[in-house]
Amino acid sequence: MSNLKLIISIGIFAILLGITSAIKNQTRIIEKNTYKIKKRIVTLKKDLNETQLDFYYLSSPNNLSKKLNALDFVDYAPMDFSRIYFSYNDFINFQNKISTLDLKNEKKTQKK
Repeated sequence: MSNLKLIISIGIFAILLGITSAIKNQTRIIEKNTYKIKKRIVTLKKDLNETQLDFYYLSSPNNLSKKLNALDFVDYAPMDFSRIYFSYNDFINFQNKISTLDLKNEKKTQKK
């Protein structure tokens, strides 16, 4: 009877030891991943702060007026909203619309 109790207790101990080591390894992997992610977040925050500082400096009204005066733009006029495109694809689509309309009109005038 005592041998049976000893075997059961050693078996339970081995199972718990295995489960503990597996959990410990998984937590170590998770800690490594969180450390890598935290390190990346810190570098991204640093880059964000630097780019915000650059943006605020470069887009300040005082700095912009200095640049305009240095370039000697006498006839400076703001750009129309219709000439601003959100992406290169929008620009290409707009150019294709213009060119296809011109081609259709030219073909119609040549046939007449």
